[in-house]
Amino acid sequence: MARPKWMQFAPPQKLASYEPHEFQKVFHQDQHKYRAVVSGVGGGKSRMGCEEIVKWSQLYPGSLGVIGRLTAKSLRETTQRRFFEVCPQSLIANYNKSDEHLWIKTNAVTEDGRPIYSEILFMHLDEPGPLGSLDISYFWIDECHEPDGQEVPEATFQMLTARLRHPVGPHRGFITSNSGGKDWVWNRFFNEKNIKEEYIGWTTSSMSNAKYLPPGYVEELMRNNPKTWVDRFINASFDAFEGQIFTDYDEDLHGYRDSDGYEVSQSWEHGAGFDFGVTAPTATILCCVDRDGDLWAYDEIYEADADIPEYSKKVKKRGFDTLYADPSVVNKGANKKSPKELYMEEEICLLPSSNDTDFFLSMFRQILRKRKPDGSVCFHINLDRCPHLANQIKQAAWDPKTITGSTHDKMKLMENHALDAFKYFINMYGLNPSVLEPVKPGNNMKAIAHTVRGEWEHESYWEDADFDSEDYAYRSIKEEA
Repeated sequence: MARPKWMQFAPPQKLASYEPHEFQKVFHQDQHKYRAVVSGVGGGKSRMGCEEIVKWSQLYPGSLGVIGRLTAKSLRETTQRRFFEVCPQSLIANYNKSDEHLWIKTNAVTEDGRPIYSEILFMHLDEPGPLGSLDISYFWIDECHEPDGQEVPEATFQMLTARLRHPVGPHRGFITSNSGGKDWVWNRFFNEKNIKEEYIGWTTSSMSNAKYLPPGYVEELMRNNPKTWVDRFINASFDAFEGQIFTDYDEDLHGYRDSDGYEVSQSWEHGAGFDFGVTAPTATILCCVDRDGDLWAYDEIYEADADIPEYSKKVKKRGFDTLYADPSVVNKGANKKSPKELYMEEEICLLPSSNDTDFFLSMFRQILRKRKPDGSVCFHINLDRCPHLANQIKQAAWDPKTITGSTHDKMKLMENHALDAFKYFINMYGLNPSVLEPVKPGNNMKAIAHTVRGEWEHESYWEDADFDSEDYAYRSIKEEA
């Protein structure tokens, strides 16, 4: 008897029996239409996904499911291989390798006694086009975020949800993945502001599946890899991911809260960056430089569909009438007026700044790395008042399609309006630092020596001084006079 082609996928060794831990039990029992599991490496998500698909194939005889991953190579070498290891060989009726089409036996039969099979298609998901003619019962996207930073497009997920109209249910889908930062998966499944009632997401660390991992496996990975890697691939953090640009940004060091008691002085030099939006949000980032040269991002105004008169009032209420903006604000729109003209009507002056992204990245990364002699940082951001900027700094990433070796060519497109506003401020500050720096004594030793109680004081205070007073502070000037 000829050996069936699918037998080549027989597992090389028997897997441990599946005894789902508490987290996996919750997943299997949940009834939300769309589910997402983001976990660390070795977290058991692939095994869990395979077991769920086998379960559905038996609960819904005659169903048609899709198991997909971004590329055909990663699908074949990982997800597909694991499925054939998990699925009992006794359930496999046939497998067409050229079409990646699998038939699964069920206990159901037709009215005339013929067996009913469930079907599974293995598909690469780098574009939604091939899904357009399918009517499916369910889908599973495995490793939605690949380790190199690439991801299954949101459009593919949307197309899969639109194809859930096969005559046989369950008409559901789920995603398993490592963290890819706060992208569309986070936005749909974990962002409390956007989650719809059909969606639910869970995160779990590698330690949740420790009993099925080699002794010391997780501990070794934590010892031998950078913190960013551990945060993403062990702890499933959404704040760490491949291709992250501002890896020197540490919220614990650079961030502060209103309750911490820091005060931004009105005597410091202030400035603001502005990003104009029509359908996109309009953003303003308020910054200042203190007398030690530290940069403070202390407030933001961030609004979608911003009304220009009302937005301008909020800007002026914070003490500003001049903002550094994208050079394109001088371009006229459909109403024959430019954003610069529209805001000028509200007594807000938009000054075109540099839009040089490379300069901004270099300048800001340098600021993040800078330390004072005591080890303290030189950039501070108010996390309560600048949530969009803080989040976009953390999520800024290189476009994985433009990464060649160690060279990063282009930033990944994302919601970055607060970061753009900050860029226009930084570029102006970096190109013209004297505009923002407070008055400082020069290198003249005589000038530096002119202090009161150890503090330098500007020479303008000396003009009306009483030289004849016994307690006149600047003895050297008195002697010179």
